[in-house]
Amino acid sequence: MVRQHLEFKQGNILTISRKTQALSAKPLSIAEGHKAVLALLRAGALEQAEKEFYRLHLDEIDDNEDVMGLSGRLLKSKALEQVGDDRRFLALAAADKYAFAYSQTGGTYSGINTASLSLVGGARRAAEALAREILTLLEHRQPEPGEDAYYHMATRAEAQLILGDTKTAQRSLRDAQHLDPHNYEAHASTLKQFDMVLKDLGESTRWLNPLRPPKALHFAGHIFGLVSGPHFLNPAHEDTLRKMLTAIIADAKVGFAYGALAAGSDILIAELLIEAGVELHVVQPCFDAPFVKNSLVPFGEQWIPRFEACIEAAASVRYVLQNNENVDDLTIAFSSEIAMGLAVLKAQALATVAKQIVVWDRHISATGVGTARDAILWNKCKRPQVVVPYPVPRNVIPFKPKMVLERENERGLKAMVFADVRGFGALTDDQVPAFITEVLAPLAACVEEEGPHVKHVNTWGDGLFLVLDNVERAANVALKLQACFQGLDMAGVGLPETLALRIGAHYGPVHEMEDPFMGR
Repeated sequence: MVRQHLEFKQGNILTISRKTQALSAKPLSIAEGHKAVLALLRAGALEQAEKEFYRLHLDEIDDNEDVMGLSGRLLKSKALEQVGDDRRFLALAAADKYAFAYSQTGGTYSGINTASLSLVGGARRAAEALAREILTLLEHRQPEPGEDAYYHMATRAEAQLILGDTKTAQRSLRDAQHLDPHNYEAHASTLKQFDMVLKDLGESTRWLNPLRPPKALHFAGHIFGLVSGPHFLNPAHEDTLRKMLTAIIADAKVGFAYGALAAGSDILIAELLIEAGVELHVVQPCFDAPFVKNSLVPFGEQWIPRFEACIEAAASVRYVLQNNENVDDLTIAFSSEIAMGLAVLKAQALATVAKQIVVWDRHISATGVGTARDAILWNKCKRPQVVVPYPVPRNVIPFKPKMVLERENERGLKAMVFADVRGFGALTDDQVPAFITEVLAPLAACVEEEGPHVKHVNTWGDGLFLVLDNVERAANVALKLQACFQGLDMAGVGLPETLALRIGAHYGPVHEMEDPFMGR
């Protein structure tokens, strides 16, 4: 196993930028280009995937079935975002793209996608006729072991499903997964396709649930010590906790887990996940040395070798803070949010669900951070959650559902939106007044609608910088700005139609201080 060590730098999201950097660092082969665009599609980055498809000139390839199918795959993704006539129109357009690839290559991959999208587009007879044709072609193919064998059988299952033979399709899909049992991305892609077909056939998708990839997990829990003190947990209680967690992990069908490795519950859960064969991804608020000093040693140095063993076994280790010393509650909270987000993204990529296991006494500390905050945030998102009762009393205050992490005159977790207008620098002096009144003014009205949720506004020329109190508000205002700009009639007010609004966003710890020049 190759372990990744990743760092989250404030102002940079390295895990996202690595992919896009790789696309532009050197010329890609056709196979690499296909893989890059497909990865973006699976991550839900449809617009970026489409841009890369054309930038890499993959639309000019006419002798590679997988690459030719990408144009259909892009249209299929757009179709699935629509309903009614728009969905049917885009589905048929995607079917045409796949049909061309099928006519050129005779490949069953492009053929079965043509059939499925024809069905979604309302051309059921054509879909059924092509499904029968695909089944005949499959009879004369001898697949290679592994992924090829999986897709061979999964294609058979999809054709059977289109023809209305759901029970046989179910058996074939189960057989396909046995042929390549750990290829979860392939399984997820097929299940999304089956979801689409079953819904258009008006049938239940419930039978797909046992065939979905393993769940993604976020884990957290109270710190406890192995030596006497206020956090001491006696061996009998630890053994009870171990048995409870072992049973829960086995029942949860987890394949991927994300969390930190503080002394106590975190390390215990991580050890049990490793024993169960779960892929562990560690998200630490800081580098190992200060973390060990602050979150392990005070609770017993016996935790150190257990921590090191978990780090060694982890598939990836991410560090949030670059400063080795000042690890505060805010950084710990931010680190937990990153771990939770990674679990959710993994689940989305694999067409499964994200779950949380927390060892928690259902009370919150006076600081309002830690396990309680993690549990409340997850619960607010209405995702599956298992709360394991912490077995010993602690110094606690009554549980408060509306917990807010605030830092007066210090750092806070905020969402930021950055925007500017491409082409602004080329405007003539005579065009600037129109730009301010006809472009900036409507954009300002969008921001004003967010009211007190906007904590800070700064502008310079065409540049805009906003600070908002949460991610949802930032996303809403970004979408509003985009929709507003797209609705402007540039030519009608004497401005170039080539003007384009660029928007970026970020979330993380920031300092709130007074600007010595502005006095605010």
